[in-house]
This record gives sequence, C-alpha cells and structure tokens, in this order.
Amino acid sequence: MNPMMRYRGEPVEVRMRDGRVVRGVIGGDPPPGGFFLVSGFRRRFVPFAAVIFVFSFRFRRRIF
Repeated sequence: MNPMMRYRGEPVEVRMRDGRVVRGVIGGDPPPGGFFLVSGFRRRFVPFAAVIFVFSFRFRRRIF
C-alpha cells in the first residue's frame, strides 16, 4: 500500500519542484508513481518525482 494513502480524504498542500503550490484533497486509487489530488471539480495526477513536500492541514505537519 502506498504510504500517502493513509492521508486519503485529508486536505493537503503540495509544493512542486518548479515552485508551484497545489492545494486539494488526496483521493482516488493511487497509480504507480504518484497520487491524485482533488480540488473543486478538478482531479490532478501528481507524480512523486515532481513533489518536494506535502503539508497536511489537519495534522499541521509535513507528511512527505
């Protein structure tokens, strides 16, 4: 099981390597090499190779 799926349904902030920040909820079935981030009606695939860190709003700490 992917360790990020422990936080499925949690609101998170993802900081990408190119400096972009994406906010949303971790959701969906995890494909190999990444996870889905849902924000509003949009579902975005986030590859692990592009992530610097993931910050959980619920637990107020970095989780990846």
